[in-house]
Amino acid sequence: MGLGMKEERKAGTEVEEIISDEVGQESPLTLKEFLEEAVSLLLTAYLFIIFCIYPFYIKNGYSDIGNEKYQFYKYITMGGLGLILPLALLCIFFRVRDWRKSKGAVAHAEGMAFSGGKMGGLRRCHFSLTDWAVAIYGIVVIFSYVFSDYKEKGLWGEAGWNMGLLTQLAFVLFYFLLAFFWEYEENLLAAFMGAASVVFLLGVLNRFSIYPINMGGKDIGFLSTLGNINWYCGYWAVLFPVSLVLYWCTDKLWLRLAALAGTSIGIATGVSQGSSSAVIVFAGLYLCVFCLSFKGIEKMKRFLELVILFCAVCQGLRGWRIVRPDGFNFYEGTLSDVLTMSRVTLFGMIPAGIAYLLLCAAGKRGSADMRKYKALRQIAILGAVVVAGVYVLLLVLNSKAGGIRFMGNLSALVFNAGWGNARGATWSAGIEVYKNMHGWDKLIGVGPDCFAMHLYTLPDLAERMSNQFNGARLTNAHNEWLTVLVNQGLLGLVSYGGIFVSAFVRYLYGGEKALEGRKRYLYVFGISAFVYTLHNMVSFQQILSTPFIFLMLGMGEALVKEGNEQL
Repeated sequence: MGLGMKEERKAGTEVEEIISDEVGQESPLTLKEFLEEAVSLLLTAYLFIIFCIYPFYIKNGYSDIGNEKYQFYKYITMGGLGLILPLALLCIFFRVRDWRKSKGAVAHAEGMAFSGGKMGGLRRCHFSLTDWAVAIYGIVVIFSYVFSDYKEKGLWGEAGWNMGLLTQLAFVLFYFLLAFFWEYEENLLAAFMGAASVVFLLGVLNRFSIYPINMGGKDIGFLSTLGNINWYCGYWAVLFPVSLVLYWCTDKLWLRLAALAGTSIGIATGVSQGSSSAVIVFAGLYLCVFCLSFKGIEKMKRFLELVILFCAVCQGLRGWRIVRPDGFNFYEGTLSDVLTMSRVTLFGMIPAGIAYLLLCAAGKRGSADMRKYKALRQIAILGAVVVAGVYVLLLVLNSKAGGIRFMGNLSALVFNAGWGNARGATWSAGIEVYKNMHGWDKLIGVGPDCFAMHLYTLPDLAERMSNQFNGARLTNAHNEWLTVLVNQGLLGLVSYGGIFVSAFVRYLYGGEKALEGRKRYLYVFGISAFVYTLHNMVSFQQILSTPFIFLMLGMGEALVKEGNEQL
């Protein structure tokens, strides 16, 4: 009887101590708490280096800049993992120990499965849909490598791309470290936005023949401190949404003003950099924000402000090009010309301005309830689906023998090897490679970043690609998901798709539920994941975009896991 009462009192004391920690009462810093805070601080330092220093790392100008960037990323990442992983494993040991010690005492206390520290709680052990998708993807990558016939290439990846096993696992590991050990720091988003804005500003200046930094090997196909415009556009697709969405969702005046400047620069470089895939980013980003703006009149007003800003920036660039007609150093007849040398955006500014004024007037009268106009959201989504469907239908019909007579000369409506800046050839190659794979390979792929290794074992296809690209080596399908299908197989594709689909849905849902507070910034991470996915339907994994999106997903997951609420 006495023993039982002692055990009961002991259990009660443990519960009180745990609850005391949870509500923030002062207590001595334990070794576990010290380790947890150390891991979080090291992760913050790593994020700062990758987002704020890595983009500016230059060694010999544009000469071999892709490899130099990768070497910087590799050594910083290896060093980071070497410091952080042992500490994280110790944290896991303490969490498991404390959970075992206290599970009997706190079985009735919801949300304290990993108790005993300021960073404990059920949130630190719960696996979300996104966590499972990332974990399964990592496992598939390992299996893909183990059973690959190209292990030497698959370890580090194709030269210049380096998307092999070790790089993929680094993406996965840092996602989980951030999701389960990092304490979200909202001011970091402002720092990331500031660094990206400087990169974008250099890109705008370079496009107008102004080079504040002397970069050896200058070429119209290279921009800022990143190099090739396709790689530059990949980086822009991940970081540009940060400033735009922050402007749309924040209530902090200083952050909103900073985001306004960052968005203006991001728009300017997006429309001037030269890669046509930028139109996909703009369309997807603005459509997504529009559909989310029916939550209230302020959100819709900010969306219209972003539309007006886009038009104003385009017209500002038009004025710059008129004043300095020889300064703009890119090919004529591109999308940049359409947006910066025509009156399209000037005319677009008029209806947006009128709608904004009407919305302001309705808001003053107190008669604006955006929920009444939610049908416009369905119309916008349906319109986008219809436009895409009609385009695909016309593409199919016009690509058949004979085609549609009055559309036969429109290259955008004829799917052949040259379609979409040779995307027709690369996509067809990816499909043909997958068709020639057998059994187990179709499930787990030919190996991380081994697309080219397998393609060039197929003589007919290899010869065709060599002729198509003048002897250059085709290393991926220029469609990220198709490339993943070949490299990691069907299981890899499903899990990889699950990462981005689940993150997009869950983070937007979390942002919608957050009336105030920092969980509203889940919009940033969800929309960035969406835009990255859209952009990479015509692009590829590379060292200047994919590391950033995995880190942002991990940051978003850390924010989701704050508190005991699960999404």
